[in-house]
Amino acid sequence: MMQVLCPQCGAPVSFQSTASVMAVCGACRSTLMKDAETVRRIGEVGDLLEDYSPICLGAAGTYERLRFTVVGRIQLRYEAGFWNEWFIAFDDGQTGWLSDASGQYAITHRRRAQSSKPKVPQFEAIKPGSVFKLEGQEYIAADIRTCAATSAEGELPFTFGQGWTARVADYRSVDAFLTLDYSDADTPEIYIGKAYDLAGMDAATLLTREQVLDQAGRVRGRISALACPNCGGTISIVAAMATQVVCPSCGSTVDCAGDTAVVIDASKRVDKIRGTLALGQTATITGAQYTVIGMLKCTDPDPEDGSTWIEYLLYAPKPGFLWLVETDEGWERVRVCDTWPVAAGQGMRYQGKVYRKQWDYTSRVDVALGAFNWRVQVGDKTLITDYEATQGSKLSSELAEQELGWSASQKVSGAEIAQWFNRPELARHGGSGGGSGKRVKYTNMALFGSIALWLMSGGAILSMIIGVIALWVPALVADRIEKGE
Repeated sequence: MMQVLCPQCGAPVSFQSTASVMAVCGACRSTLMKDAETVRRIGEVGDLLEDYSPICLGAAGTYERLRFTVVGRIQLRYEAGFWNEWFIAFDDGQTGWLSDASGQYAITHRRRAQSSKPKVPQFEAIKPGSVFKLEGQEYIAADIRTCAATSAEGELPFTFGQGWTARVADYRSVDAFLTLDYSDADTPEIYIGKAYDLAGMDAATLLTREQVLDQAGRVRGRISALACPNCGGTISIVAAMATQVVCPSCGSTVDCAGDTAVVIDASKRVDKIRGTLALGQTATITGAQYTVIGMLKCTDPDPEDGSTWIEYLLYAPKPGFLWLVETDEGWERVRVCDTWPVAAGQGMRYQGKVYRKQWDYTSRVDVALGAFNWRVQVGDKTLITDYEATQGSKLSSELAEQELGWSASQKVSGAEIAQWFNRPELARHGGSGGGSGKRVKYTNMALFGSIALWLMSGGAILSMIIGVIALWVPALVADRIEKGE
């Protein structure tokens, strides 16, 4: 390890990895470049936004039986949010990156030069869901971003200045993770690794829940005012754990991912979400204490088959984010998939189960309240494809303009919701989202169709019976699927 004094303020600065060429002084934010045995100041970086991440400099863990230590971080911002890339140093001298985005993690290494170069796509040609083949393995494009490096801390293996832009495309294949980095050239650098579980890190080296809550939404060295810039209403500390807050008082969308809170969309009317749960309520789920930080009212805008439901975003520091979905049919517990499913005939295979394709539909955000770890806008649309297995388990692909993701959900009872939130009255509650699920669609169609057949049958009993059977069979099949039978 090399330790020097900052040329700007005299504070000690360490270079723990021999691969590091730049470090950020923790005292004055100066960027220092290491050149042979000397260090010189080349500028300074902006303040870091402290977020909901439990990772910090000095945190340690194990990856593929190798110990590593977190020695640096770069914070990257794109149009709808930001994420952290943590620079890690392994005990054997290797280095890598620990990606930290919305509670999902991956560790990657730079791919060593090969004798034959793979055929790579142009950055502009990459779309979510497109396939990239490398060494016989297919990777699916999951996320395509152009982003700006806004801040850093610790040490890094490269230098960057004001205005440095990263162009990256992330791909997934089961638990494998691949990044094509076009930041410095049209021919990308390739990084390969795997999805990572924070259970592989030493718990004692991570931030505690109290530390995360204490610093979330604050800029290093000073506290940003937690008041809505539009109306002056109070934004709770819970809401400050994310990059965006929808003010509960005036409905304005407030961007918190900077030195000061900025209104990005002033609402003229506050739309309420009439749900069973409320912002700020807490729940104990599998031993972790979660807080409801965001609420979405979503609609399938199909004119012949509209349905509405409510999605609650919950957060706990170490487990991360969790969704609860409330419909008039009940509740679902939803988590974003850290590993991806693979195609299995007309369905998908995930964690040993085969899921059959059921529905394609659109989810549109009608109302958003609270805090989110990305920039939510009313009118945002996502194409959803649902796959179902037995016992109430469901798999969903979610396709948007710049990303593709997968989530896994499981039906939960009102009794479980009541226990988690310590609200006994919810045990008898079946959900009030307003109607979701294609089973409702077929039931309604069959009901109205049966009435129409009866009115038009004119005594043709046999024809009416055949018609009624044809109408009700899809509804009954959908009902059995919905119940996991």
